[in-house]
Amino acid sequence: MANLGQPFNLSPTRLAIVRLLKEWGKGTVKQLSEALGISRIAVHQHLSWLKSMGLVESEVERQGRGRPSEVFTLTESAQEHFFPRRYDLLALTVLDEVASQFGEEFLLQLFRRYRERLAKQLGRRKGSLRERVKSLADFLAEEGYLARWEETRDGFILSLPNCPIAQIAKRFQQACTSEVEMLRKVLGAPVTRECHQVVGDSCCRYFIAKPGSRKTENRRPDFSGTRKSKGVLRR
Repeated sequence: MANLGQPFNLSPTRLAIVRLLKEWGKGTVKQLSEALGISRIAVHQHLSWLKSMGLVESEVERQGRGRPSEVFTLTESAQEHFFPRRYDLLALTVLDEVASQFGEEFLLQLFRRYRERLAKQLGRRKGSLRERVKSLADFLAEEGYLARWEETRDGFILSLPNCPIAQIAKRFQQACTSEVEMLRKVLGAPVTRECHQVVGDSCCRYFIAKPGSRKTENRRPDFSGTRKSKGVLRR
């Protein structure tokens, strides 16, 4: 996240808080304290400063019978500053015109061709499935997706908390329809989408099945015993 703190001049700890809130969607002082290995008082001080700068907001949530918790999220301005999307008004205008002149089916084919070109650029990942997933996650992390991956009993979970084309995808959902197929080609393995930012989830998440996996299209994978892989986030 080099230079992302400008012009706010964020310390490494505050940058880490921003990144965690982006990945999680929301978080409490307790959760951040445990993840960062610092005291709750220190976390609260950092969050207070981030709130004063308009980068973080909070609300009280009641969970079960316990005391209500203050839950923190990034503001829209923080989302735009720290995790910029690769889109502009011209791109949206052009796509609108294409859809108007040639129809939705033509637009779908356009996005499919884009994904096919991207798949060729990526090439078929080499090595074991675990190595292929890691290689793809490394590439996507460098492209701004904040990619991270985890291994489960049945396969792998690839999470993409940041979408560089989020605004385009919200306007033209055809941009996402060919993404799963592209991942299947690149990884050479079955892939299903578990979460989708376009419909309100905090990230896009994909399940990559291991050979002989018990997972089916209509059943969520067993996430018990999930083991997070170290070093999956490229700095």
